[in-house]
This record gives sequence, structure tokens and C-alpha cells, in this order.
Amino acid sequence: MNLTNRFAAPIGSLTAAAVFAVVGAAPARADAPLTVVYQGQSIRFSHIDSKGGAPAIGVNDPGFATLLRSTSSLLTWKPGERYVLITTSVPTVVSFAIGDRRYDIGPIVLQAAFAPYQRGSEAFLPLNEVLRGLDLALRDDGATKVLQPQLASLEVRTLRDRVTLLAHGGAPLRPRVIAQSSSSVTYAFDGVGTALIGTRQINAGGVRSVQVTVSGTVRAPVTTVIVALQPGASARPPQNNGERDVVLAVSAARASPQSLAEESPTPEPEPSGANNAGNASDANATANGPATVTSVTSQASDAGVTVTVAVNGNASFAWHRLRDPDNRFWIDVKNAQLQGPPIDQASASPVISMRARQIDATTVRIALTLGQPNTITVTPSSNGLQIQVGNDAVSDDAARSGSGTIGSVVSSGEQNPVPVTPAPADNAPSDAGTSDGGWKFGPRSSYVPTNPRLIVIDPGHGGSDSGSEHGSLKEADLALDMAKRLRDILVARGWQVKLTRETDVDVYAPNDSPHDELQARVDVANKAGARLFVSIHANAFINSGPYGTTCYISKPEDVPLARNVEAQLAQDGTKDDGVVKSHLYVTYHTRMPAVLVETAFLTNPSDYALLASAAWRQKVAQEIADGIGQYTRAYPVSNQAGQ
Repeated sequence: MNLTNRFAAPIGSLTAAAVFAVVGAAPARADAPLTVVYQGQSIRFSHIDSKGGAPAIGVNDPGFATLLRSTSSLLTWKPGERYVLITTSVPTVVSFAIGDRRYDIGPIVLQAAFAPYQRGSEAFLPLNEVLRGLDLALRDDGATKVLQPQLASLEVRTLRDRVTLLAHGGAPLRPRVIAQSSSSVTYAFDGVGTALIGTRQINAGGVRSVQVTVSGTVRAPVTTVIVALQPGASARPPQNNGERDVVLAVSAARASPQSLAEESPTPEPEPSGANNAGNASDANATANGPATVTSVTSQASDAGVTVTVAVNGNASFAWHRLRDPDNRFWIDVKNAQLQGPPIDQASASPVISMRARQIDATTVRIALTLGQPNTITVTPSSNGLQIQVGNDAVSDDAARSGSGTIGSVVSSGEQNPVPVTPAPADNAPSDAGTSDGGWKFGPRSSYVPTNPRLIVIDPGHGGSDSGSEHGSLKEADLALDMAKRLRDILVARGWQVKLTRETDVDVYAPNDSPHDELQARVDVANKAGARLFVSIHANAFINSGPYGTTCYISKPEDVPLARNVEAQLAQDGTKDDGVVKSHLYVTYHTRMPAVLVETAFLTNPSDYALLASAAWRQKVAQEIADGIGQYTRAYPVSNQAGQ
């Protein structure tokens, strides 16, 4: 499942710029409080600023928080961070970057009236662009400002003898058929306005044209879609494909019911319940072939986060969980294939991130990174899985793995929630020794290497795990290339160097578990008594906004190494995202000072160009080597001669 908005394309001659246009005047005084009416409630924005004559909204504005709650959206940002992310209920990620006018709404890259900025401990975003991302428009109703939900997009898909209209709105869509004849069908969308006013000629699949008009009042708008039909064409009833998504389908006279089913890009929802004979038949039809993971979605609520894995067909699954402090949970759906590209995205608390990918020809892995050992239940059904991550911590004495089945072969017992809890935690290192608990400077390491001239370099991923992929580049290949370049520089400077892998292979075994693979990399360094451990990766995100280099650490003794490496990498040509404390497996479980370097983002066009450059990769290797040199001179070990 791709969490971008698949309905983002405008319809033909309906102006593309109008899809996200916000119609209506800006507040008369951009620095004055702004009161608006949204869905019958009054919302007062008090953190309003003006930038170049356009309004800006502060992320700490109580009214802004009310609006986000009302639209089931989540804003993610901390003071000092560059990226401000708004995850909508679709879900679509709207990404802003402090100091950059570019912003993303799902896969669409746009340019704001001004760049977001930080004032004190608060970030300010361009208000009009925020509203576009939420599919709202600021309208005037006399002296009152109204936030009007929009029919934001209407995509036309033509498939030989069928046309499908995919509508997406800023509020739940409940279209009514208000007129229907052999020549046309008219749908009314109550409560939403639109900027998609105009007519498009189709002349295919039973449709002559599509016309969009708006009527009603500012507070009670009605958007009308008139579909002119070709002779003999027929229209299906509107189908809700989600609260804010609707499918309008028309078939030409020659289309058969069987061809419609085969060509439908958005099949009708299957009814649930024991009497669903059609669903059992479909599942049996795919019993001998691979199932399809059609989507992986997450939804935040007061109770936590629910991850829904939609599966078409029969499959088995196995889940695993790493103990605290790693706090990672993954579930492998076997005899399955992932429909669409891999997913790698941030998530709402208590889940930090969610990832879905095809790890081999018949296994789809959904992996969650958690902030702490939270309660988890897994509920299989005939249509897939639900993974419920709760807000509460779990007890220390529960299983860390399990299995089950999905599809027509699921048993009634397996449909009950399966609790998933971690084993007792390892003793995590203490933050003691720093005044603020934040490892601001970090102590010298008490670790004494048995091989003080050895540095272990870990090229991320490899073998059955290619990591992130974008264009012609794979993270595993880039990491190995930079690791070899770093090795050559360090060897020339008198160091002994060992790579956890020197070719495109798994370190432990093909298609192994994440725990076994990561532990194998840790073992290379720990068993050799290495002086330092450096893991090299390339980053990626759900859209093209984020860019830059980040150094990750897990232990207090990692801090000075990471600070020295970061200081050098700050000159590599991309943004310096600093040193981030995170309980990553390889940096936490290695006994020596360690750092994991995310060199740049494959998903950002500028960073992608850097990663594709051999000269830039050589520069990164040189800078990491220089940072290692600075660190080892400042932090010598007692049993290393010559330092």
C-alpha cells in the first residue's frame, strides 16, 4: 500500500493548479487572531503571523491543534528539527522543511508562498499550503471566514470498455444520484465545494464527458458531477472506497460482467461474516497460488495505533519481537506478494515507523519500530490481519514469537486476538554522568579493545535485503561501495579494517531473521575486540522532502565518536541533521564506540544525485575517516602503541 493520495490527479482540462487552490481572501490582518467556522464549530487561530503578505500558522496554536484533531490529522515536529510532517486521515503525508519553500502533498512536489521558519521554540507554516494539504479552502461568508471541505480531486481512469471516476474529498463523501437517464447520470456531493469546475471530453468506455459545477452556499456547498453517457452505457451505484474516497463506474454497452470484474482497478468491498460464500470462493481460487497483500495502513486513535494488513487469498504468517530496548516487531506473511512499492514511513505514537517490503519471492514482511515495549495483539481474519499497538506497557513474561493463517483456512480460534509481548528487558545503559541526561558531551569509553588497531565497518543490508531502492540505485550497493572506499583510506593510514560483508550477501544467512542478521554483524566486531564500529547506510522517506545526513548512536560512549564524524560530514554537500540518540540494534549491542551513518536520502532528488556520484561517495568516505582520526587522537586507549 502506498500512503500517498492516489486520487491526486486532476481531470483533463480542469486546471491542474486548481486541484489544491485555496479560494478566498486571506485574513485582512495576517498578524491578528483569525476565527473560522469549520463543520459548524468556531475555531480561533491565535498564533498567526505574516510573511510576505501571506498568513503563517504556528504549530503550537491551540486552534490549529483543534483543526488537526477535527480532521483526524497528526502533526510531527520537535524544536530544532527541520521537517514538519502532517499525516492526514487518508493517509497522506504533507511534508514541510524549515527554510525551504518546497513542500510535498503525497507524491506531488509544490512550492509555498514562503519557506516555513522557526521563531523561538515554535515553527510557523504557510497557512494556505497547510489547508491545501488538508483538502480545505478558506472562504468568505460575509464577514465570517469558513473552512470549506473540498472535492479535492477527481481522477478519470479509462479501461477499454469502462471508465472509473475516483473522487477524493476533504470530508466524508456521500454522493446522491439526483438524475439519471439513458444519456447521463448526475451525482451530488453535499457539504463539499471544489475548484475543479469545468468539463472534460472523454469519449471512451461509455462516457462522453464529465462536467463539474458548484452550487449551494458557502456553509452548505453542493458539488455536482454530471457524466454524459454514450448510447447503451450503464452506470453503477456510487461505491464508497473509504470515508473520503468514492468510485463512480460506467461501462460501455459491450462490456460483460466478467470483464468488468477482471479490469476493475478498485474492486468492491467484500462483505464480512460467516455467510460470505463469495469471499470463500475467491480465497479458494487463490489457495494454490500466492496471496496478495493489497494494502498496509495505519490509523492512530486514543487507544494507540491499528495497522491493517489487507490480504487477498490464503497465506500463513509468523510474528517475532525483539526485547527492549530494540522494541521491534515484525510479521512475515508467507505465500504472498506485495502489491505496489515497498513502504517505509514514520508513524504516530506509540509506533515510531512502519515498513513493508517483499523480502523474497513468497514472503512479505511488515515491520514496526516502537518507542517502548507496548502491548500488541494480532487478529487474523479471512481478509488479512489487524495489528493493534496499545499505549500501555507489557508485563515481562510473555512470548516473543507466534504464527497463524489467513484466508479461507483461518479457524475460529485463530480469529481471536493473539497477544504479543516481549521477554524481560536487558539492562539498558544508564544516561547517568551527564547533567541533562542527554549525553551532551559523553564520557570516555570504559571499553578496552583487545585489538586496538582494528576498525569494523558494516555496509548496511545486502543479499536478500537490498534496503531502500530508488531509480537505479540500491542502498545495499551504495553502502558497500562507501564502506570499501572508507576501508582503503583507513588501511592507508595504518589501521586494520574488517568489513562485515565484502560482497552482496547476507552476513548470517539468506532470508534470515532481522535479529540473526543484525546480531551476526555485531558479533564480527565484539568477537574481534575491535576499537570502533561504523555502520553505513542510505536513507529514504515516503516522499521527496527530507534530505541530509544523520549520525545515530545508542550508548553514552558513542557520542564523541559520532560528534567527530558528524563535524566532518557537515561539509559533504547535503544538510547536517546532527547526532540522534536511537536504540538501533547494531550500535546498542556493540561493546565498542559505534555510529550508524545515514549518508543521504535516496528519495530526495538532490541527495539522489549526490549518492549517484562516485566522487561524492569518495568524499563521504574521506570525511568519515577524518572524523575517526580526530576521535582516536582525542580518545586514545591505554593498550594502543603510538597514540
